[in-house]
Amino acid sequence: MHRVILFLSLIPLLAAIILRRFNGDRVLRRDGQELLTTPAEQTARKMLNAMGHENVELKQARSPWAILGSSSKSVVELPDYTRGKRHPGTVESHAHAALCVAVFLLSEREPQLTGKREWALRFGHVFPVFTVICVVFALVVGKLPALWGLSIIVGSLGLAACAQVLTLACELRAATLASVVLEKKRIFPRFSDEEFVVPAIRAQAWRAIVPGLLARLM
Repeated sequence: MHRVILFLSLIPLLAAIILRRFNGDRVLRRDGQELLTTPAEQTARKMLNAMGHENVELKQARSPWAILGSSSKSVVELPDYTRGKRHPGTVESHAHAALCVAVFLLSEREPQLTGKREWALRFGHVFPVFTVICVVFALVVGKLPALWGLSIIVGSLGLAACAQVLTLACELRAATLASVVLEKKRIFPRFSDEEFVVPAIRAQAWRAIVPGLLARLM
């Protein structure tokens, strides 16, 4: 039975990894580290102002599942683009900030759609970690065979991948919205900046298809 669970869980998990590699990582690896003339937070601010949201606050995200749009009507949460190897002026940072703003804008029109996506991201981050803790405890006390433990962990990742794949349409629609705003409102001072960022926005959406526990290792 554990082999069946392992096999069925690997299907959505491998599909998510392949889709992320092909549609997300490949694009960002090619253009993501190009430096633009302005910081990503400024792009987010310009997008909000252009769409009539001058009073919306930009703040640093408190949780990893909140960085793709906030459920609040007055706040858009962005990650810290200066942490680790990140740089606030890269194409990748601009694309991510634009996607965050677009999810916020989409949440005003379709709150149920963005709410389901935020739930899926939360589930994808928390459920596999909780499962690993439970399995490790069960292995330590000798109540669970090792193969069953492995199958359960992979199963939790598979369920998380399914949740994130099934709700990905939210971010893909947000990516389309972000591209339209950037092009129609002329957010960037140079057209070449826009040409870099627009395809990177959709790539950022595809990167969020892999569960958080596994995404940290990629």
